[in-house]
Amino acid sequence: MRHKIIGVDENSVCQELGIKAGDFLVAMNEQPVRDLLDYQYYDSMNELSITVIDGETQEAVIYDIEKYDHEHLGLSFENDLLTMRNCCNKCIFCFVDQLPPNMRSTLYVKDDDWRMSVLFGNFVTLTNVSEAEIQRIIDQHISPLYISVHATDLELRRFMLGNPKAQDIMAILRRFADAGIHFHTQVVLCPEINDGFHLRQTFEDLYTLHPYCESLAIVPVGLTYHRKKLSKLKRFTSADAKHIVEEITKWQESCLEFKGTRFIFPSDEFYVLAGIPVPQASEYEDFVQIENGVGLLAKFRQEVLDFIPEMPPWIPDRKVSIATGVSAAGFMREICDILNEHFPNLTVNIFPITNFFFGESVTVTGLLTGRDIAVQLDGKDTGSETFICDVMLRQDNKFLDDLTVKDVENWINKKITPVENNGAAFVKAILGVQ
Repeated sequence: MRHKIIGVDENSVCQELGIKAGDFLVAMNEQPVRDLLDYQYYDSMNELSITVIDGETQEAVIYDIEKYDHEHLGLSFENDLLTMRNCCNKCIFCFVDQLPPNMRSTLYVKDDDWRMSVLFGNFVTLTNVSEAEIQRIIDQHISPLYISVHATDLELRRFMLGNPKAQDIMAILRRFADAGIHFHTQVVLCPEINDGFHLRQTFEDLYTLHPYCESLAIVPVGLTYHRKKLSKLKRFTSADAKHIVEEITKWQESCLEFKGTRFIFPSDEFYVLAGIPVPQASEYEDFVQIENGVGLLAKFRQEVLDFIPEMPPWIPDRKVSIATGVSAAGFMREICDILNEHFPNLTVNIFPITNFFFGESVTVTGLLTGRDIAVQLDGKDTGSETFICDVMLRQDNKFLDDLTVKDVENWINKKITPVENNGAAFVKAILGVQ
């Protein structure tokens, strides 16, 4: 196995050795390099050997290297040495299965690659991980991982994953804990399936693995209107959400008393649906599950409060708008009320955008499409500018329906400005301050 080198960092160890783009990395410490994690593992060592094939002469050279702590070899490769591993499950709640037809092909890709977990924080089920790979994680001490559990009861988990061959997740996690591997976990909660007694069992099982199991996020199932021939699932009601938040709050108090951490966290969606105020930022500890929508609103609110004193005490009369998901609209009104206390000549209109693309039950901001925004803002008094959160946009700067921001602007003949999802950027944008 050999990997083509496409770049060598200037002044790096490998540049000093004469290694160049077009050469091939064959082995490190006489072991084959399977992927980026192998490369990073050996790259972290102070003393190692690398075997490189010269791209011109095809001769193999072994370099014995000594380097300082935190000094890197400086090589980059085609495809980052990674080939994505697809999911082998058929989850009853899978959001990809609920997408409408005729969208871009990449949206239908189901990845479940444990390497993406440690590199990027992606949640994985570990159902396609071999014994050799589990041992590799342990041997190389690859940590932390982000693991989708959903239920610790084996048969229930197999049912939810649609995978009768799924391994016992608790057996794997105990091995990780015994080896000192740290991980974060999540549960996608489905009414009358893995809630109630099953949720408590899952929480208690995972809690026994603390501190190696560092946290548990509880996220409500997301259902679109595109569920033909899929499992029958219910949505959480406001009363359901209120009960869940109250139960988890009790568990948090117990965890805090005995372990010094709240450990289990409901996602922001549960608080919004229940009509319960989102806790203060300090209650989310280190925001370890913020990418899962846990503490995102509290962090944003705290950022706004912290940044307001840095703004000028007065701004000219200003009228702008915010287009947001239905679930976040009330929270955004709260934030804008805070701004109005400091800047009374500021007017902000909040436009909750109903998601007709995926279905009205999908209320999160990140899944809004350009067409829904354009149709619902068309003809509205949006002031001088309308702001949207950049979480609506993909890496190619398009909405999920492939419309661009410019397309929406042309549709409504008004200015649309994406704003980074943090409080400081938001305050500056709303106030028109550079």
